[in-house]
Amino acid sequence: MTFQIRAEGVDVEAIMREIRERIEEKRRKGLLTDAEVREIADHRLEGVLDAHDFKPDLLSEFREHPERWNFSFDPATPYRSSRGAAGRALEAVRRLLRPVQKLFWNPTPMISALSRQSDLNTYYVHLLHNMAAELTRLNLEVQDLKNRALQLQARLDLQARREKTLEAMLDVRDRGPKERGGGDGPS
Repeated sequence: MTFQIRAEGVDVEAIMREIRERIEEKRRKGLLTDAEVREIADHRLEGVLDAHDFKPDLLSEFREHPERWNFSFDPATPYRSSRGAAGRALEAVRRLLRPVQKLFWNPTPMISALSRQSDLNTYYVHLLHNMAAELTRLNLEVQDLKNRALQLQARLDLQARREKTLEAMLDVRDRGPKERGGGDGPS
């Protein structure tokens, strides 16, 4: 795959050369194997469905207009035509020649396979909807977990600062009497 990027201030060749040098350096150090390098190079970045991009009524949209994405097949489907008046005449001729056509080919397996494909298309729509809903739910859950991790990190930082402050106060308290002339009694 080759492509060109033309932008002012961007030296793509230098960037690619630098990336290749880094990969080669890691390979020499034994950090990356050839298979890992190939996997990294072949890995495609794919978009993820974002929560605000997902329509909750996706399934109902598909159910409202199945003729847009799915086909209905019955035994007469192979003989139909969509050519208007000429198509109706063609359908009549096909209907008359149907017994002869059946001598040359059996339409039943094709009709069965196409009907099965129509059913599969319906199942795929449901699967797509369920996967999109689950992906959205998981994205929201991941975002919530990230927020909770940030909160815990902030609490941990606060506790670390508090601990250092308390340790400093203890050091000052312990050193205080010794530095002032330090004894148990008055001087």
